[in-house]
Amino acid sequence: MKKHILHFILTFITVQMSFAANFSEYAVIRGTISIPDLKAKEVTLYNVEEGKPAVAATAKINTSGEFGFMVPVSAAGFYYVDYGQMKGRNQLIRLYLEPKLDISLSINKENYVLSGKNVGQNAIVQKANEIYNEFAPFSRLGENVTYVEFYPFIDKGVAKAEEFSKSIKTKDAAFNKLLKLAVATDVEELTYTFFRMPRTAFPDKNDRPAVIKTWETDQKFTDPDLLKLQNGVSLMSNYFFYISMNSTAPAKRLDIVESLIHITNPALKDVYLRDAVATSRMKIEEYEKIAPSIKPFMISEASKAFLLEYEKVLHKNVGQKGLDFTYKDINDKPVSFSDFKGKFVYIDLWATWCGPCKAEIPHMKKIEEDYHGKNIVFVSLSLDKAKDAQKWKDFVTKQELKGIQLMADKDFGSDVAKNYDVNAIPRFLLFDTKGNIINADALRPSNPELRVQLDKLLKS
Repeated sequence: MKKHILHFILTFITVQMSFAANFSEYAVIRGTISIPDLKAKEVTLYNVEEGKPAVAATAKINTSGEFGFMVPVSAAGFYYVDYGQMKGRNQLIRLYLEPKLDISLSINKENYVLSGKNVGQNAIVQKANEIYNEFAPFSRLGENVTYVEFYPFIDKGVAKAEEFSKSIKTKDAAFNKLLKLAVATDVEELTYTFFRMPRTAFPDKNDRPAVIKTWETDQKFTDPDLLKLQNGVSLMSNYFFYISMNSTAPAKRLDIVESLIHITNPALKDVYLRDAVATSRMKIEEYEKIAPSIKPFMISEASKAFLLEYEKVLHKNVGQKGLDFTYKDINDKPVSFSDFKGKFVYIDLWATWCGPCKAEIPHMKKIEEDYHGKNIVFVSLSLDKAKDAQKWKDFVTKQELKGIQLMADKDFGSDVAKNYDVNAIPRFLLFDTKGNIINADALRPSNPELRVQLDKLLKS
């Protein structure tokens, strides 16, 4: 009997010691959400992977509004608590987690109360979060806040952020550096985002807060710690978008290669390029033009794997036989894709209700005129609804549209739309003389590179 009791005691002690050892590698977060009509059923805890938020854990919210996490923390860093508010840039609940922390959060719609047995550096992090929250309303989609409100705020907001950064003087030098970087990143990223948001009033292009000019530099991104922040990549992409649209030169599409001049750190270049390529919606021709300049910097295994899949998708339809559709022209005469065999075929998928489609029409007219008599056919294929057939015919006649004008039978449900995965227009398709696909997402008529491509094809 005594042996059994002794064995039980030893086992209990061993388990407790093991748990204590394991607990030393964890951080505990307990929380209560008090928000009327909250629809969220769970809370997500994000950490950071390469400058973007990544799901670390999820927890259910019980009927009392309570949730909790016990997460392993191999290295101290920022984590983000999200009950659905992060997408709308509402209040930021950013925590700096280290092993052995035991944090309690009492969350309402506007803020949160921090407490617990060991909150670490999170009292000062909360002050940084409050600065973020002051800038955030100016960068929310749908907020009716314009430069009239933002410009008077920004100088005070930046001054407050800089003053706060100067006060960050804990005994942890690495933490101090990272939090200062986080504050600066929040302020800049939210400011650049403001200029991307649709507004009811806009300032003159040259009317910009003076502080923004001080942020511009030839060697802008040098610190790899930017990848430890959930808005690190967003800062880079928003900065380059702002520069491309708001410089003294005419606005232009972001030049990915040009942006590399401003990034000196290899890790930042690698991650930024991967994100820029993934979100660029480049055509095959555009990608192939810049690929030799960017691939030498995309050196990580993640980037190599990404490029392999990206190029596979980009070229997946090349060389495949085009769909042999038959649709009617404005005189109700059936016209088939196979009728054009022996010629290059450039197809414009559009509709009379589509503003961007109509913006391409003058360019389409000009290119049809300039290539008239050459071995290429220009087809404009409408995806208007069947009930609007007369509207389409009247538009074609009034606008004196040239080339071959056809109308699909079931708008976006037509075979041509489904075959080429068309869910947005304008969309352009280019085929060779055998009716095989050259590009199922071809360059627009307004893009000068289209003429370069057509000239090469016609000479081949």
